[in-house]
Amino acid sequence: MNKRVSFILGVVLLAVCLLAACGGEPAAEPTSEPASEATVAPAEAPQTGSLEGKEVCYLIPDSANAFLSALTENVKAKFAEDGVEVSVFGAEGNAQTQYNQIENCISSGVDAMIVMAAIEPEGVEAAVEEAKAAGIMVMGVPVPEQGPYDAIMHTDQYEIGTLMAGMGCDFINETYPDAGDKGVEVAIISTEDTPELKKRTDGMRTIADTCPKANLVHYIDQPEATITEGMTAAENILTAYPDVKVFLVIGDSGSQGVAQAIQAYAPDDLDSYAVFSGDISPDSIPVVEGCETPYRGAVAIGGGPEELATSTYNIVKGMISGGDFPAETLDPLITITCK
Repeated sequence: MNKRVSFILGVVLLAVCLLAACGGEPAAEPTSEPASEATVAPAEAPQTGSLEGKEVCYLIPDSANAFLSALTENVKAKFAEDGVEVSVFGAEGNAQTQYNQIENCISSGVDAMIVMAAIEPEGVEAAVEEAKAAGIMVMGVPVPEQGPYDAIMHTDQYEIGTLMAGMGCDFINETYPDAGDKGVEVAIISTEDTPELKKRTDGMRTIADTCPKANLVHYIDQPEATITEGMTAAENILTAYPDVKVFLVIGDSGSQGVAQAIQAYAPDDLDSYAVFSGDISPDSIPVVEGCETPYRGAVAIGGGPEELATSTYNIVKGMISGGDFPAETLDPLITITCK
């Protein structure tokens, strides 16, 4: 199985593992049918009975992603109040690891699985079919089409990228009103490893066409944009292109690292720089809104981390309780900017 790295959000795709097996008896065959029409997150909480003793596997591509870490811990805390155990597994960007984790969850007989940002979608779908045959409910995130999943949650990855480009252009126009055509240099740190994240990257690239003052001078493909890797990428860019002022970065962790690199590079000129992310963790929201660092804007997927966690919780709660749940949920997008 080839390695394909995925993100969440920025974002995404916009992250977060407990390397332990999920326990429990095999789940009963689901008796409820999902709603047929898409809903906009957050989904409403279903009316259910006791969920005590239910078990859920939450599978994500990378445990080092701050956005995913915050999201999964939030969902885990919500389910803990119901007596539901949520075990979180991070594949660290390895498709075979993710597949093995899904197989372990199936063997453990959990009641439901949440598969976020499948690294190798075709291989994961085969495992999902196996899970469903075992009576396990499965939600896929972000999945553009229903496929074998009982429920899917997704968003417009291209729009995430264009929202980032728009924030970058606004900063350029406000900070450099006298700049000429292509007068402000821009760099992108993202990835094109999966079709969905390529859409986000393509959206970022629109800044070159929609913002006359923007000059897109460099792109770095950085599938695992952790804080450390974001910092390293920014240092390399600023060495080769010292006039870059705006960075569009795939996700929150990488954006934090880029901001730190800028603070070290130009500590007395921070107002001249800006970093924009494809997703955001709760801890970064006050940083962005406070305007104290170059990290000046991000796209909040699902309306924000709390809203996205609530929607995830409500959908999966319906899945494991026999209640109603939407087959498709469209995550709203909002921008969070320096105030």
